[in-house]
Amino acid sequence: MKRKVIQLAGKTLVISLPTSWARQWGISKGEEIELTENGPRLIISTTKPRDIKKSGVDLSTATERTVRWVLSSLHKKGYDEIEVITDKAEHAKLIDELLKDLFIGFAVVHRSGNKCIIRALSREFDDQFDAILRRAFLVTLSLGEESCKMVKQGKNAEMESLLQLEKTNNQLTNFCERILNKHGHNEPVKSTFLYAIIWNLEKIADDYKYLCKYLAKRKQKLSFGTIQVYERVNQLMRKYYELFYGFNLKLLDELSKETNDLHETIEKQIGSSSEAVVLSHLWHIVLKTADFSASTFALNY
Repeated sequence: MKRKVIQLAGKTLVISLPTSWARQWGISKGEEIELTENGPRLIISTTKPRDIKKSGVDLSTATERTVRWVLSSLHKKGYDEIEVITDKAEHAKLIDELLKDLFIGFAVVHRSGNKCIIRALSREFDDQFDAILRRAFLVTLSLGEESCKMVKQGKNAEMESLLQLEKTNNQLTNFCERILNKHGHNEPVKSTFLYAIIWNLEKIADDYKYLCKYLAKRKQKLSFGTIQVYERVNQLMRKYYELFYGFNLKLLDELSKETNDLHETIEKQIGSSSEAVVLSHLWHIVLKTADFSASTFALNY
């Protein structure tokens, strides 16, 4: 979108605001807006609350997995009210579960016949983004470290008790993704890189979840070599967390070498191991953790 610069009174430079943007945010004559200088960019923003963003979707024939995907996507995209059409009782239970486990601040405000309306009852606070993101990292680290501790103690049967941590990760990462999609970051150029990191953080928690579920069904003890890999993967993840909150290029280089070494170690063990499934999930965590690298560098360069 381009605007011509107009000169008033011989020295004041003026541009017009896009009509659609002004209407969307309720900007009218005499109101104050915020201007932020960012290099060659001039960011125009308002603190006024946005009108409720609504969406509707017919999920009458959708599977459980599709319902989860669709509603999670609409939530992340920033919709405040979602009308769901479905007459399946199992879908109603699933929606209640999603509101409890995933959608912070949402509730069912209307349900009758084949229609269900869910709505955000509280406003997201942008200033909570950093605290929520840090909490998402810490919850994921706890999931990895506590699950490894249980494996070492032979408490496989108790590992499903850790699955609530993965649900908490989903809540927190969904919240962060929603904020980025709805409001963006104070430094717009960082939004894409942060989103990539948050996305991978959620997927890493998924791999820990799959590990917990797999091991909880089996009484076998993991070999010393696999437990060593498990511990190293957790250490790698914690170091990336430290890198994210205290960036330096030397540490990034060290983590690159550790990632390559872990990669080679797992490749050697996985081919002839009866613990291939466990090693495979640990391998995925290493690869996804390494995906933080480029985005973390971009955020700090």
